[in-house]
Amino acid sequence: MIGITKSCLLSGHLALLLALHAGPMCLPARGAEKTPETFTIRNARYELQVNSRTGAIRSLKKNGRELLSSGNERSPLFRIRFRDSKGLPLEYSASDAREFKLVTEGDDAVSLVYRSLKGLPVHATVRVRYPASEALTYWSIKIEHDTPDYIEYIDFPHIAVPNDLPAQGGQSHIFWPAMEGAVIDDVDAREPTWLKYTPNEFPYTGWRGSYPAATQMQFMAYYNDRGGLYLAAHDRQSHPKAIEYRREQAGGVSLEYIVYPGAVKRGIYSLPYEMVLGVFEGDWHDAADIYRSWVTTSGLPLPPKLAENRAIPGWFKESPVIITYPVRGNRDMGDMTPNLYYPYTSALPYLESLSKQFDSKVMALLMHWEGTAPWAPPIVWPPFGGEANFTEFVNRLHQGGNLAGVYASGLAWTMKSNTAPYSGAEEYERKGLRRIMTVAPDGDVHWSNVCSGPNAQRWSYDMCPANSEVGEIAAREVRSILGAGCDYIQYFDQNLGGASNFCYSRDHGHPEAPGPWMSEAMRGVHRKLMQEVERSGRPALIGCEAAASEPYMANLLFNDARFNINFMAGRPVPAYAYVYHEYTNNFMGNQNSVFMTIDVERSPWNLHQRLAYAFTAGDMLTVVLGDKGKMIWDWGTPWNAPLPDQDSLAILVKNMNGWRKGEGAPFLMTGRMLKPYAVAGTTDVPLRFRNGGRELAMPSLFTSRWASQDGRDAQFLVNYMGRAQEGTLILRGSRNRQAVIRGAGDGKGMVLPISSGRLKVSIPPFSAVMVEFVKR
Repeated sequence: MIGITKSCLLSGHLALLLALHAGPMCLPARGAEKTPETFTIRNARYELQVNSRTGAIRSLKKNGRELLSSGNERSPLFRIRFRDSKGLPLEYSASDAREFKLVTEGDDAVSLVYRSLKGLPVHATVRVRYPASEALTYWSIKIEHDTPDYIEYIDFPHIAVPNDLPAQGGQSHIFWPAMEGAVIDDVDAREPTWLKYTPNEFPYTGWRGSYPAATQMQFMAYYNDRGGLYLAAHDRQSHPKAIEYRREQAGGVSLEYIVYPGAVKRGIYSLPYEMVLGVFEGDWHDAADIYRSWVTTSGLPLPPKLAENRAIPGWFKESPVIITYPVRGNRDMGDMTPNLYYPYTSALPYLESLSKQFDSKVMALLMHWEGTAPWAPPIVWPPFGGEANFTEFVNRLHQGGNLAGVYASGLAWTMKSNTAPYSGAEEYERKGLRRIMTVAPDGDVHWSNVCSGPNAQRWSYDMCPANSEVGEIAAREVRSILGAGCDYIQYFDQNLGGASNFCYSRDHGHPEAPGPWMSEAMRGVHRKLMQEVERSGRPALIGCEAAASEPYMANLLFNDARFNINFMAGRPVPAYAYVYHEYTNNFMGNQNSVFMTIDVERSPWNLHQRLAYAFTAGDMLTVVLGDKGKMIWDWGTPWNAPLPDQDSLAILVKNMNGWRKGEGAPFLMTGRMLKPYAVAGTTDVPLRFRNGGRELAMPSLFTSRWASQDGRDAQFLVNYMGRAQEGTLILRGSRNRQAVIRGAGDGKGMVLPISSGRLKVSIPPFSAVMVEFVKR
């Protein structure tokens, strides 16, 4: 039976008067003698329609423009997956309810009540709040069940937007928060790549839309010039989630949120946060403003702002350029013969030369240095070849004013390396380490999905951080590395974002399915490593692959960014920096996957572009070395491939990093990112891809805008090309202000009045300028 407790039947002048009211209201549906099919909420900002007979969301409009796919209401509002005692999945959805009713609660809330899903004692209630003064609505779900099974995940709420992206001839865009942020113009662009849509299942990889992992934040957006849709989980407990987009059969694009609450057994479970659905004006920056506003009041475990954080070492504030290279072989796989950078001290002349060219401290960040085998976690110490030359190398770097760092591979157990004669199988059996590995829903231990397999670096199992022994193993390795004097340890390479892996064990002391316990367990491991740093007395930092996800930022303050991965899906945008730059700076990262993705010979400016992007995102700069100290396109470039232009790269890095070390530091190091003023007059510089002939137009000038901690306002423009360029800033709200335009080391700069709302700025080749906006 389907019922409704309050009709939305209004007519005549009363309906007209209510339609003009700015607060939320119930509007009439056609067919006054029938149960209305639509429950409508409207205020001055949006109109939201819910199907009164199913609870599915029928429509969301902003400025009269529909923001949902026409097929959205044909899909159930939620799906729930249970698992039985054998680990087999059982699916339920809103469409399975034997009874449904819609219950209004005053003027600002409604409940959607679903009873007896598939005729079983499984019930759900969705509550929607719609405050009169806001552009946002708030959705919560409560589930009651009396079955022997447990809830593994909840897919809620179902939201699909039109596929009117540029690839389909439209003007809309989707923002996706994976890998520090991407704007999607083509829902199918990633499908030919390894980044293609894949359900979030065991064994976990941490890539794609996995939160909290390589997806660090919890908001998505869909927008065009007439308005935008904001969808987010305002979840300060950081439950693991799949935050994804995918093509729907009905023709739209699903914005997917699947949450893992942690093996909910019989009884009543209420999701301890609300999903937020609403509207906004603008682009991804404006959606990020909504999310950042929540973040600053949410209680997320954020570190102190960088300007106040005593854990930040002095070298961090000097903005070293990261230089990464291997000491064995020249790629992830293949021959692992020691190369020209071994013994370790052999690299010093190359590092010293680059330090002079960049006029900057440098940090050598080593790969393939492990004494076990390359990328063979968790045991990495002692270094390949022994400690003596390694320690001498670190000491001589320090004597020259430079820094030393190493990559490691996180929390997995290597059973057999595929690159070197190393095996951890004997110790695994001898110590019974199966007990601390992640377990599948069927109760078995499976091979990892991360860098493991016949064509990968190793065969390995993932370790579950809920076991105290896992943290102790990691702490032991970090203790040894710190003892050799290292300044930075990217220990959690392959634990993307600093994340844990899925585990369904019934013996580890955690709930038998993924849930918020994962974040707390992983924070415990991070804290152990930071305790080792404190005991060592060294001004060192610990980091991970990809920017640290929200629950892990407090201890992982310097990380290997992965924005370049988003070239497979769309256009990288610095959304993570927009929300979190005040709290953490990352470095550009080793850019792995670029060479396999981008046709570098047909995109000769692509490394210049990525360096300019990283600078405008507030990241420290990174170069990867190939043969004879030459800068190559990325980690993964064959050393015999054509090289990018070395001289112009060195000039560009020197000029940009001069800003980070000098007058730009209050903005680029500790500032808060602002929505930039648009820049007119740029040209398109195509980025060409290897697969399918895809191209992406990149601007000839990159830009970003910042507020310093003392309230100053400045925008940077970077010209990464070999010709001078002129860009015109299109200024908003420029009354009673003037601009101070500076080149690096330019002292007072050029002071210009702002009168017409347009400001022309000239930028020399391979350099950046800063435009500071000050009161007259």
